[in-house]
Amino acid sequence: MANTSHMSIRSRVSTPRTAFELAAQRLRDILPSGPSGALPTRTPGAFHPAKPGLMLGDVEKASDLLAGKFEFAGQFLDVGPWTTPAPSRRFADWLHRFDWMHDLLSVDSEAHHAKARSLIDGWIETYGRGNDFVLDTDRLSQRLFNWLALWSPALSTSGLDGADTVVGGSGPVLERRRASVLRQLTILRGSVKSLPPGLSRLTAGCALAMGGARMTDGKNQFLERGLDLLDEELLLQVLPDGGHISRSPEACATALRQLLTLDTLLAERGLEGSRELSRAIDRLAPMVAFFQRADGSLSPFNGGGEIDSADIAELLRAAPGEPKAFGYGPHSGYQRLEANGTVALLDTGIAPPRPFDTAAHLSPLALDLSTPEGPMITGCGFNPQQPATWQRPVRAAAAHSTLILDNRSPGSLLMSEWKRRVVGDAVEFVAGPVKATRKEQDSGIWLECHHEGYLGRYGLSHRRRIFMPRDGHDIRGEDSLFAPMGSVPLRRDHVPFAIRFHMHPKVRVSLSQDQSSALLVVDGKAGWRFRTDGGQVHLEDSVYLATGSAPIKTQQIVIHGQAFCDSDGESRSNRVRWSFRKLKPADKGARRPDTAVASESLETKLNDKQSTETQLGDKEGRT
Repeated sequence: MANTSHMSIRSRVSTPRTAFELAAQRLRDILPSGPSGALPTRTPGAFHPAKPGLMLGDVEKASDLLAGKFEFAGQFLDVGPWTTPAPSRRFADWLHRFDWMHDLLSVDSEAHHAKARSLIDGWIETYGRGNDFVLDTDRLSQRLFNWLALWSPALSTSGLDGADTVVGGSGPVLERRRASVLRQLTILRGSVKSLPPGLSRLTAGCALAMGGARMTDGKNQFLERGLDLLDEELLLQVLPDGGHISRSPEACATALRQLLTLDTLLAERGLEGSRELSRAIDRLAPMVAFFQRADGSLSPFNGGGEIDSADIAELLRAAPGEPKAFGYGPHSGYQRLEANGTVALLDTGIAPPRPFDTAAHLSPLALDLSTPEGPMITGCGFNPQQPATWQRPVRAAAAHSTLILDNRSPGSLLMSEWKRRVVGDAVEFVAGPVKATRKEQDSGIWLECHHEGYLGRYGLSHRRRIFMPRDGHDIRGEDSLFAPMGSVPLRRDHVPFAIRFHMHPKVRVSLSQDQSSALLVVDGKAGWRFRTDGGQVHLEDSVYLATGSAPIKTQQIVIHGQAFCDSDGESRSNRVRWSFRKLKPADKGARRPDTAVASESLETKLNDKQSTETQLGDKEGRT
């Protein structure tokens, strides 16, 4: 059975609605701002004490936070935090969003609850009247979401003096806390249109709806406004296959986490959500499972980071039913090949439409390959704690496990500074179109895909073919550059290319003596042999930024070559075949002559589409 997905070229021009909002956002950035509309003078009644539906905090960070030690992006603050200047604006942004409160409350003890109340009361005392920084709509919505998600038991009792400790009690401290939430909700309700497109609007919708659900005095205007906003944004942002419109796996997981938190609170209150809310959860959960690596962690595509397997498992447990991974996402533009615990994920899509492309990567046909022992082949990735100077460079194709022609990415990012100030760090030319064809047979899974990101400049298309057998232990691939049939070559010379395979930091690599193959050991547990008919294998430095607060040094396997611009892709100059084969325990210490290693590397035909084996190479692949 053949399944084909096609991602056509999408316009880089914003819709009139988006263009207007972007211009309005820029005006708000330079003009004085402040709360709009009348602020409440009353104090709301007791908030509903429903417990958090999800607790995904880091227990290891809880003790430091309990001691008043804050760490983010390699910077530290252990005094204050509200009475001491933050070490940077970026640190202050993280601090005022209160994402760290999930880590603090991951330990369920009264000491940690009291610390959370103390920090929030300190914030209200210092910043309760607001300023342009703390009332920035994006920052405001994230802070409210975190407060309301964790309201019980951390915030529903009074201060540290032990008074009014009954859940839902009253008292000056608790009343001031609820009044601050009401004031911030009112400001958020009047300023949601100033939010940048994307996840920020989902966060705001969840925060408003949760505010209405927490209140027990019958004032549900926040609930209605939040659900209306979510209905509008979920139709736009959650694709039919469950992917997020940004094409980021991390964005999928974040959206699912927020919607499940809201849905759990609504269920506790006996309140009904919307049909769009339920549909979005049902679509997002399997897509998060789709992006899982073999070890359960989340793969870092398109601006996302690596999310721990335990957090992803908890997230999927909270979702209704039993979300299962599927084979391909035709709307998100990804393919998943899985056999016997080995998982290969391929990016077979193009950049999302503007304005959702400000973190998109130029990496068509990029590969993420993982094994039960851990991730093996990946891209550089990125997470918010990494140095901001890396964010743009890792969007290039060279930061991914794919083919790069003439040291250029297919497609390009905006270079003009004034354009970037107006629309953000967007994509100027997409790397597409991209087409993919998938066949599943008794012998394994066959995938053939190609993109035209280099066609306009060089007259060449990049094709990648991959075969994964049912045992998952011998993945075969082929990369080729070809001039489409009937096209007139733009050039008659040759162009340099490189095929890169970035290693995960848990992988150790060593080359064979003649550099015709490499041995990969995953997390010290399993060995894999990499072979190619593309000439010598080179080992170069790389970095991994999908986790941690500083780049992690790692390595990459690189195959260099020269492609002719008038080739059909079948000549040795324009075609490179490669394989990853898992070694048996007896093979790990075996030493064979390099000629023997090379001679068995490419033995079956990948380019014969009728072959049931669809594996690598004919005898000309012998080196």
